[in-house]
Amino acid sequence: MQNSAFRQAAALMLALLFLGASFLSCSESAKGGDKPVQSVTQSDAQAGSVTPEAIEEDETLLRDSIPDDLSYNGATIRIFVSNGSGQCEQLYAGAGELTGDVENDAIIQRNLTTEERLDIKLEYVGDAEGAWNTIASILSRFIMAGDTTYDLYLGNEYGHVNLITLGGIQNINDLDAIDFDKPWWNVAYMDEMMIGNDARFFLAGDYIIETVRMAHTLFFNKNLYEDTFGKPEELYDFVLDGTWTIDKLASVAEAAYVDLNNNGQSDPDDRLGYITYLAAASVDPFAYLGDIPYSVHDENGYIVLNLMSDQAVTLGEKVVNFFHQPGSVFQMSSNVSGAVFKEGRALFLGLQSLGTAQSYRDMENDYGFLPYPKLDENQRAYHSLVADNALIGSIPSASLNLDKIGAVLEVLSSETWRTVMPAWYETSLKIKYSRDDIAAQIIDLIHDSTTTNFIYAYSNPLSGTGQIMREMVGNNNTDYASAVARKEKVAKKSLEKLIAAYEEHLAP
Repeated sequence: MQNSAFRQAAALMLALLFLGASFLSCSESAKGGDKPVQSVTQSDAQAGSVTPEAIEEDETLLRDSIPDDLSYNGATIRIFVSNGSGQCEQLYAGAGELTGDVENDAIIQRNLTTEERLDIKLEYVGDAEGAWNTIASILSRFIMAGDTTYDLYLGNEYGHVNLITLGGIQNINDLDAIDFDKPWWNVAYMDEMMIGNDARFFLAGDYIIETVRMAHTLFFNKNLYEDTFGKPEELYDFVLDGTWTIDKLASVAEAAYVDLNNNGQSDPDDRLGYITYLAAASVDPFAYLGDIPYSVHDENGYIVLNLMSDQAVTLGEKVVNFFHQPGSVFQMSSNVSGAVFKEGRALFLGLQSLGTAQSYRDMENDYGFLPYPKLDENQRAYHSLVADNALIGSIPSASLNLDKIGAVLEVLSSETWRTVMPAWYETSLKIKYSRDDIAAQIIDLIHDSTTTNFIYAYSNPLSGTGQIMREMVGNNNTDYASAVARKEKVAKKSLEKLIAAYEEHLAP
């Protein structure tokens, strides 16, 4: 989705702009499971090879096509932000003033540039009640009332997708100003969420930055790996040579386990192979790490369920066994899992994302990032599932600014790509929050493999169909076929209702 040469160049320019500035540590903890993301040295060498001339040479390829003389005469664009975690609003509006933090200041400047360029006023409204489990009812009330207050909704995916059943949201393909060929849009993600070939209703991309920040990521303790196995770079080698599989993860995690309190069971007082918060959301990135077609789009773009396959059966068994093997601990408070990892008593930490590394910046032991593994070595690519608590965007049809919102989004997105993403992704994440040179490659790999799956994204209106392996792990049941048999009938009926609602309210 990103041009890495440009990202490095922009990172250099931002580093020069903000040289000497102090960095503000901003936690992004959320009820649904993800929180935030270390020091300025190693990536400078990479960025230093890119000259300002290279930036100038590429600039015509990187700008949006919105006319420079377009003016909306001071119109106010109001943007709703689900803010139940208390942090999401800052990802879009900034902290309210320039602080010297490279990311915050880039966000504020992005908004100012957009306002000046289009002669508009951006107004972000953070709703403290908005969260994964409340956003559906909040946005539904707006839709049902024909509320014209907002021009853009930024809400948690899990509940946000329910708007498909109501109508009242705009087909984004009808907004000519948006150019989905540009790299600041995550088209693959948006296409996976489509129902029908001709209509897109949900936005993902660099401006909707949580679809990058909340890409599931495994953290590992480098000191613990070195003490147990040898050089921690071995884990990076597995990833880069394509041999990082769920079997490899399971064997390494179990071999690291030591029953320190000698009570015969894995618990937070031991030295653990894997620790996580909740068996629920922690299972999701495992369930989607393989090339498994749980659903497919037919020739009309409609979804056909394909829950049963040999690969899914194999993966289900491996996932359940991993969560229940010696040295794996789950079902506890998030504070416990993070604390055990920071104390150096867990090799792998689950239910983290690219955006949570900030929380471990003060960790004395070295840590690193890994993508979730492949099902087997024959798999071509890794899959980094974006958590369904991430915000996605939609445009209410009742907006009084439908003639403006397309251009506003295109400029916000292009400016995010050119300034905010380099500030966070290249400068903060790769330099400030990473502790070795190889981490940058791993971060790029995770970023470039971000994905979702239709039945996961729509798991709420599909009666939990996308969360079958959660139930399997919770019940310690390796029989995927029986789990599907219990769910398939209601899944098909729920899908029929979803498609019928789409055809009634939203089909072009």
